[in-house]
Amino acid sequence: MKKRIMLVEDDPSHRKLYASWLTIGGYEPRVIDDERGALAAAEAIGPDAIIVDIRLPNVSGLDVIETLKGAATTRAIPVMALTVLQSQHDMDACYAAGADAFVCKPDHIASFLDKVSDLLR
Repeated sequence: MKKRIMLVEDDPSHRKLYASWLTIGGYEPRVIDDERGALAAAEAIGPDAIIVDIRLPNVSGLDVIETLKGAATTRAIPVMALTVLQSQHDMDACYAAGADAFVCKPDHIASFLDKVSDLLR
């Protein structure tokens, strides 16, 4: 059975790119385009991992991660922060919010899929 990966991403081109990479990697991507419903979506989907863009239009990706990690139903699901922000401060903020992994955009498919695989271990 394919591992389900929930992707929270507002940008249509990035949703398409990362969903296609996940499919190529043998995963079943579940794409969420509105971060305000991330917790409910995660509870309904039951993903094996969640990838959250940090720069979202309505709610910060950091807040999304904190919500997911704060809920009893989703706190054990590994979460990867996905962002164009590349400073040590940004990385530290993602880990402080509860992220289990951090990926800078743009990434290469092989590197991205390696990080997803590591996240699932």
